[in-house]
Amino acid sequence: MTFRTYIVGAFASVLAVSAVSAADLPIYKAPPPPPPPPVFSWEGFHIGISGSYAGGVSSQYSQTYLLTPGSLLAIPTATSFGTSGYLVGYQNGYNWVFANGLVAGYESEFNYADVRATNAGSSFGGGASSRLQWFGMERLRFGYAFGRFLPYITGGLAYGKVRPYGQQGVFPVSQSVWQGGFAIGAGIEYAILDNWTVKAEYIFTRMKGASSANLAFPIGYRTGTGNYLDTNIARIGVNYQVKSFGALIGMPELGL
Repeated sequence: MTFRTYIVGAFASVLAVSAVSAADLPIYKAPPPPPPPPVFSWEGFHIGISGSYAGGVSSQYSQTYLLTPGSLLAIPTATSFGTSGYLVGYQNGYNWVFANGLVAGYESEFNYADVRATNAGSSFGGGASSRLQWFGMERLRFGYAFGRFLPYITGGLAYGKVRPYGQQGVFPVSQSVWQGGFAIGAGIEYAILDNWTVKAEYIFTRMKGASSANLAFPIGYRTGTGNYLDTNIARIGVNYQVKSFGALIGMPELGL
């Protein structure tokens, strides 16, 4: 056997052993790629809390009739003063998502309020003040979803419990009344997690109190023609998205 023949035979033996060893090795398969993250949906219930700054104008209009010898003198009175304060409350609602990305929703809320106003120049030499104590809204929302980002407009009914009080001559006057009106505004909401969103919105509300009439002892008669409360609300809030009614009550298997 020549040296060349020996080298060729040894090389062939190495190749054969390598092929046999490779056949005994397990076949490696790459793991499947991870599934894509689920697409966020605004569909479903939501509940949350919010805090707001509120400021605006309270306007009171009245007509005072003074009894004078042989005549009745009418004196119109208009008083306006600024308001400021805060609101803290909760909200809940439902969103419907359409195929073209439009989102329609309904939202209800109720707040504890401390929005105050004062004025020392009211009619009949007295002072006047006003405080918004409780505040709620029932609103529709319409927006367009850009993934997790939802800008929207909103509008609906506003109502609140207002306590006007002051001094009528030497007699203090204080009462709590419910007023109603409208609300309109706009906002943005962003999903920071699959079930948690944050929002910021601006809402303008106007509420009007009922007309009234009372004796202004001992010299005349007064009629109130309006008690308007205009409020600008700037707020931030947090919502928890409940994707189904079953999940809301702790029974996701219902799938409702």
